[in-house]
Amino acid sequence: MKTKLTFRVFTFFIVVLMFSIPFVTLAQRTGVQAAAEADANKDANKPLWFGTGCLLSGVAYLLKPYGYFLLIGGLSGYLYEPGPPASRLIGKSPEYIETYTAIYNRKRGEVQANYMGAGCLSGCIVIAVAGGGIGFGLGVAAVTQ
Repeated sequence: MKTKLTFRVFTFFIVVLMFSIPFVTLAQRTGVQAAAEADANKDANKPLWFGTGCLLSGVAYLLKPYGYFLLIGGLSGYLYEPGPPASRLIGKSPEYIETYTAIYNRKRGEVQANYMGAGCLSGCIVIAVAGGGIGFGLGVAAVTQ
């Protein structure tokens, strides 16, 4: 009778340990993920990527045969992935470094591409408004003469 109770208690603790380990790992990964995403968002040079998007829309509009630069430039926001500063990784485990670096690079690429896209859209709107205003002004001047 006593061995049956001991066996049940021992089995219960094994089951609790088996199911609690994935949750602890998930909680640690979430902490690493939050830190990496916050650092990537903070480190991305948002005005630079916004300005790059504005310039790319101007290049695509002004230099018609070179419009493929817009595609190359748009991809550069995702493709350019500077790694995280080494000072943040000193003394960390290899698993932490691998996870942090992967999440940091992915998030930084997203932020860069989002700001480049916003800049490109803003540049296109400015070009359309300015081009429409100039065209409208030239049209009115031609009709009045």
